[in-house]
Amino acid sequence: MFVDNLNITSFRNFDSCQLQFGDDINVLYGKNGSGKTNILEAVFVLLLGRSPRGAADQVMLKNSADFYRVQGDINIEDKSHEFAIAYQKGGRKKITIDKVTSRTSDLFEKCGAVSAAPEDVELLAGPPARRRDFINIYLSQASGRYIADMSDYQKVLAQKNAFLKQGNNHSETPYDDLLIKYGSIIMLARNHFLKTISATATDYYKKIAGGQTFSINYKPSVSFDLNQDKSEIIENAFREKLDRYKEKEKILQTALVGPHRDDIEFCIGDLPARTHGSQGELRTAAISLKLAVFDYLKKIRKETPILLLDEIFAELDDNRKEILVELFGQFGQLFLTTASQIPEKLLQTSRAFKIENAAVFPQ
Repeated sequence: MFVDNLNITSFRNFDSCQLQFGDDINVLYGKNGSGKTNILEAVFVLLLGRSPRGAADQVMLKNSADFYRVQGDINIEDKSHEFAIAYQKGGRKKITIDKVTSRTSDLFEKCGAVSAAPEDVELLAGPPARRRDFINIYLSQASGRYIADMSDYQKVLAQKNAFLKQGNNHSETPYDDLLIKYGSIIMLARNHFLKTISATATDYYKKIAGGQTFSINYKPSVSFDLNQDKSEIIENAFREKLDRYKEKEKILQTALVGPHRDDIEFCIGDLPARTHGSQGELRTAAISLKLAVFDYLKKIRKETPILLLDEIFAELDDNRKEILVELFGQFGQLFLTTASQIPEKLLQTSRAFKIENAAVFPQ
């Protein structure tokens, strides 16, 4: 698949903008603050209906604007489709595919996209919520079942929390059976996903960093044998922990057990990345992680996702930059931004766009 063109209105710092992309490497370059990252964000919104940065629709509105609109033609299995995402201030987002009203889940079913950016170091060194969001956004692209199970789990979790906040200290929560049902399926899917991408991420890290090791370890809220891919094992462990935390949940009036409390541990060498990784190591690890996700989605979806790389060369030495450029040829359509000089090898194989003061100048 590839994005043929993009038209944006009142999005971030752009009044309006039209771009015609190449189906290989597209380089957006210019000074910091010119709008390069915002174009990548618009492409991601077009494909999946949400910001890769987790920004709310209200935040993506241009100052004083009442709406934004992102529209473009996307080629999927040699057929062109018109996608459009529009948001009205104070209202709801409208999604259309070929002018037919659609849902966010329809975008996830049709499109695959992976975004890497400097703030991805927060995946390794930031709070657990960032790591859970990472799992959710990319696993949802691989499995419609995961989207449905997450939706059901979130509804049950909200109902349980509301029940606990009502101060029902002498009543048994009626929601634990459903919480266990959906939560166990989610944790099973997360375990499989992280085990699958771990080896690939390690290989990418070794290539880019020159031999150093990188590992990914799933830390589920419910302890179970990660080598056992059986939902009943997780269900039993889930129920057992819920029983132990029953009184504590009543006192704190919130659910303390389940995938909404999951985490991931990343290690560089034998040490936790969040406490011992340098900026260069964290950036390399984050990039390796996203490239592993790209390979995973490509295999699962049987179609090449779109890869968006924001300031990919920041914090990397020249050797690591050169290795990355060598890898770019295997990734299908790729978008990247840079405020620094574009490597000569990259210029020979890419379509370049200069971004200056929210204006685009194809080169």
